[in-house]
Amino acid sequence: MAKYKLTFALAYRLRFIDFLLAEYGTINRSAICEYFSLSMPQATHDIATYNEIAPGNMEYDMSDKTYRRTREFVRAFP
Repeated sequence: MAKYKLTFALAYRLRFIDFLLAEYGTINRSAICEYFSLSMPQATHDIATYNEIAPGNMEYDMSDKTYRRTREFVRAFP
């Protein structure tokens, strides 16, 4: 994570993604958009950034159009 310069706002959103995956096992773009009043492209970017920081923590479920926690999940933002 050292190669990333995270703004406070981005770090807060990434913590939100990490929390939802840890507690509920899923995350989708609409949850991020609704909670933070963001656009869909921004939510997509945030999910991609989280996936770069914590590869292997989630996988996309095409049938439900959501990201699911994997068995290898480890909190990226404890």
